[in-house]
Amino acid sequence: MKDYYHKIYLYMLAAIAAVLIFLLINSGALVRTSAQAVDLALPELTDSLPAEEMAAARPTALVLYDPGSEQSLKYQKNLERVFRWLDMDARFLDARRGDTAFYPEYDLVMVACSDWEGTIGDDAGRLLGYAEEGGRLLLGLMPDEPGSVYRTLYRGMGVVEYGDYVTIQGLHFTQELLPGSLGQRFEGEGFEDVALGVQVETDSLVLAAGLTEQGREVPVVWRHDTGRGRILTFNATAITGDLWTGVAAGCIQSLLGEAIWPVINTKTVFIDDFPSPQYNSESKVIQRDYNRTVREFFRDIWWPAMQSAAVRYNVGYVGLFIATYDDVVDPEDFFYTMDSTEQYFGNSLLDNGFEMGAHGYNHQSLALAGQVPADLGYTPWGSVGDMEASLAELVDITRELFPEVKLYTYVPPSNYLSAEGRQAVVEALPDLQVISGVYTMEGEEGTVCVQDFDVAADGVVEFPRATSGMLEDEFDRFSTLSVGGLYGVYSHFIHPDDILDEERGGGLGWDQLYQQFCEKLQFVNSCFAGLRPMTAVQAAGALRVADALDVTVQVEADGTVRGWCNGFSGQGWCYLRTERTPKMTNESCFISSVSGQGGGYYYLVQIDQPVFSFKLE
Repeated sequence: MKDYYHKIYLYMLAAIAAVLIFLLINSGALVRTSAQAVDLALPELTDSLPAEEMAAARPTALVLYDPGSEQSLKYQKNLERVFRWLDMDARFLDARRGDTAFYPEYDLVMVACSDWEGTIGDDAGRLLGYAEEGGRLLLGLMPDEPGSVYRTLYRGMGVVEYGDYVTIQGLHFTQELLPGSLGQRFEGEGFEDVALGVQVETDSLVLAAGLTEQGREVPVVWRHDTGRGRILTFNATAITGDLWTGVAAGCIQSLLGEAIWPVINTKTVFIDDFPSPQYNSESKVIQRDYNRTVREFFRDIWWPAMQSAAVRYNVGYVGLFIATYDDVVDPEDFFYTMDSTEQYFGNSLLDNGFEMGAHGYNHQSLALAGQVPADLGYTPWGSVGDMEASLAELVDITRELFPEVKLYTYVPPSNYLSAEGRQAVVEALPDLQVISGVYTMEGEEGTVCVQDFDVAADGVVEFPRATSGMLEDEFDRFSTLSVGGLYGVYSHFIHPDDILDEERGGGLGWDQLYQQFCEKLQFVNSCFAGLRPMTAVQAAGALRVADALDVTVQVEADGTVRGWCNGFSGQGWCYLRTERTPKMTNESCFISSVSGQGGGYYYLVQIDQPVFSFKLE
């Protein structure tokens, strides 16, 4: 009995101690002092080929587009992104001047316009001849009408017969056009399109089909061998969308045989407004459903669940710190009172090994008058100097609450960042490594911070967030495949208050929202099994490695693949597309299926030596 009471006392003391520690942390009496350990140095780079040989080995492409068509111009801009990341040399030419080009000079010729009759015209026969003589022709956009040009090309395209245009409501990937896409179906908003009703040869490889209201499938992406060459057709219009860049890349790679290109190979979730003062608000829904204040809900339910998801699905977080929600833009009026709740969540974020980034002193986007839509209700800043002062204030507050912590990453409030605002960010944040905007405008107006995955001229990494939200969404899943298939990256953002927002939360309770968030992360892991969990600054380092890496391979008659790297920093990651099976023959590289499930065309290659080799069977 004595031992029993002794154990009870020990449990009680332990519980009391835990409560005291929590209260001390929450009051700010205990402060996390260790810095975020990040190695920002890029190792010395190694080259294995002379620069001119590496440049000569790059695949070349000619893109015929229509500068008089808004749709074609948009497509051209997207293709610039694609070819840059695929490390291909691309030339863009007015399709009406196609007769001035010598097509056999290029590994790939692409038609990126819909007015085939007015642009290609009589040059259709020469395009067909290019393919039949061994070229790779990509007809990247459905024609406005199946006129004389279509009649010249359709048999070489593998079309048996064609009829009227049909409306499609979704997309079915019948082959692995994108990594992890095999068998995936996408329907509903965002996938309505028009395709030409066609029947294709039985020996054509249909990679994706459109889903009609009647339940039929219409070929949308197919490949057909003609003569000694090959033609791939995209038989719809949606590919001109910003988030279809991965599909465009998949079409290109499907024509080129064995293809390899560097990827970032990371997955990161950005948590906007975390930590922030929002936990001091009130919510009748939270009180009703969870019998807690907002602050207690986030502390007891939301944050433990988010930590569990990070462990369970192996993902890295970066929390974006915002000190206050006031609308003050005059530095003379800046005022901050230490918030113990912000400090508690910030400490917990850091103690879990995650990153704290900068969102702002307040939530006023860094822009001058007229640069942000008025309906957002933001107060414009008076000058670049005032913007800099607000960020300097944030740095000071961060040092007070979280000594030694460095703010490597900046995310603009509401995704708006003017050129003047970017200047302020670079000047005011001494440890800045990353600015993270968004991958697409998403229909917004004004100074939206739209980026590609790139290293800017001033050395700052631009690492956009491509998807968002807790709710399961068909187009979000598609975007995950498309962006992940091109860059080898998952870059997603959420808001802690999604549950409090009718639109972002869909009126669902936390349990349902959390379940859908977990399903998102599980989808990523099933499609891209090898992605490494990283914080934003770590992912930016991985982007620097991929950006510096040039890779070329040579496939020998017996299937041996020999590869060379320039800009090699000790280890690199690439996607390999091949319709054969790669086998490792030495320790120069490690190869695995991108999706982790096998049965597809895409492989993740971990390159461990600047000269590497493997076998294709």
